[in-house]
Order: sequence, then structure tokens, then C-alpha cells
Amino acid sequence: MTGLRRVAIAEAVTLLVLFCVAMPLKHVFGVPLAVSIVGPIHGLTFMVFLWFVIRSWAEESINAKGAFRLIVGAFIPMGGFFNERWLRRRQIEAGLR
Repeated sequence: MTGLRRVAIAEAVTLLVLFCVAMPLKHVFGVPLAVSIVGPIHGLTFMVFLWFVIRSWAEESINAKGAFRLIVGAFIPMGGFFNERWLRRRQIEAGLR
């Protein structure tokens, strides 16, 4: 579950960089290169996050409701940070720290 927590943070950070840095650079300052760089990085990070969620679900570390919660949270800016906190709390409760 530690890997899932790490990739949840990475996904959240890349989404925030995309929304708060790259997109304003493109639309306000006319620098589309930022989105061309950050967009694929975030896309790859999101795919890795999905893989970790599916793997954790298959290993029964999380249930279907938890997987759904994680995926929905990944679409919301700052949601990845809430996902990580939720995962950390579950990990502590399970005594896996």
C-alpha cells in the first residue's frame, strides 16, 4: 500500500502542476510547450496510479468502494492528497506501518 500512497501523491502533484502552472502558461502567456511537457508526464503518472489501484484491489488491499473513491479523487485537484491521507489512515489501522 506504500507504493499506492506514493503514486497518489505523484499523481496529485502532476495534476496541480498541469492545472496551476502549465495551463496558465499556455492560455495566459501563450506558451503551449509547458502543457506539451507536463501533460504526458501527468498522463503516465495517472496510468501508473490506475495500475496500482487495480493491483491493490486484486490483492484485496482495498475493496471496490475504496478503488472507486481513489479513482474519483484522482480527477479532483487536491483529491490525490486526500487519497493519500485516507490510505495512510487505513495502513495505520491495519498495523502495516
